[in-house]
Amino acid sequence: MKIVDVDSFMVEVPLTDDQVGKRMYNSTGVTRVRTDAGITGYGFSDRPIDQDRARLILMGADPFTIERHLADGLADGLAEYGAENALWDIVGKAAGLPLHKLWGAYRDRILLYLTCVWPGAADQTDVTPREQAEAVLRYAERGYRAVKIRIWRPDPMEDVEAVRLIRESVGGRDRMEVMLDRTGAGPGEAMDYNTALRAARALEQVDATWLEEPFVRGDIELHARLRAETDIPITGGEHQPPDVYPPYLRGESFDIVQPHCAGVLSTLRKIAGMIEQFGVECIFHGSHGMNLVGSLQLSATIRTCRMQEHVFTPPPLTPEESWAPLNVLVRTDELFEVEDGYVKIPSAPGLGIEVDEEAIDHYRVDG
Repeated sequence: MKIVDVDSFMVEVPLTDDQVGKRMYNSTGVTRVRTDAGITGYGFSDRPIDQDRARLILMGADPFTIERHLADGLADGLAEYGAENALWDIVGKAAGLPLHKLWGAYRDRILLYLTCVWPGAADQTDVTPREQAEAVLRYAERGYRAVKIRIWRPDPMEDVEAVRLIRESVGGRDRMEVMLDRTGAGPGEAMDYNTALRAARALEQVDATWLEEPFVRGDIELHARLRAETDIPITGGEHQPPDVYPPYLRGESFDIVQPHCAGVLSTLRKIAGMIEQFGVECIFHGSHGMNLVGSLQLSATIRTCRMQEHVFTPPPLTPEESWAPLNVLVRTDELFEVEDGYVKIPSAPGLGIEVDEEAIDHYRVDG
């Protein structure tokens, strides 16, 4: 089998004004790799990849020699994963199996957790703890079992109060897991140590599931110190290059390490294996829409990856409503099937979904 064509472009499904206001997902980068055996692989990403470089490496090549193509520079950079995902799609289709079965499945469904960001209030300071609890109650009534909110207010005890109110209205962790995320991506966004310690200990009292990235991303020592001095799991590791994970693990920074779910699947498999060898949980940082396609296949093979994050979920929308515009790109009724708060791992050969190629071409946006 040889590769005969590589194409990478954007697909965008038109939205109504109402759908735009609700922040629904309607676009994806698509990389399409065709072979002389009639098998076509699709990879999905935030944006198109470097098509010229991918063609230089892949044209006339064997789609199965994925490690060789990566060594030749196919997926240099955190965003250049579309072609590698498409090659795995070809491998699965040739084998007649979804990738999670080909790699060795652990589960056939995974808990979906909703990272809630309220429209117009990215830092959540314009939303009251009571309003947050009311929104989470509505999700609980629709079968969802896990949410994440930002711990971002000037006084983090207000964010702790939101969790307390969720416990009051929804119930304990068996009814709703609640995670807190500071997303300390850089200086000025992180907590100081005493504030983080105070918040972590208060979150323990309301049975929060974890506290994520309270300090500057990449800070090994402070995360490790907080982890050692508290009982609540400390998590982090999103949007990082592969070489940061060994220092995180050697420094015992996190109870749960969270590589970004959309990426080079071959590399993510290696990172997840390394994390688990250190006795730490690997739960991927999330994405949305088509970017979850490869992640679900991989998450299904990782024992500790018990949840899949959906970023972002703007209340009162559910994930199914958020990605609904993208349903036209597949031959099934829904992009993903959700039941009782769990998303079913897609089971078609390859990446698991049956792409509607006519729809892909119809909604293609060139330039």
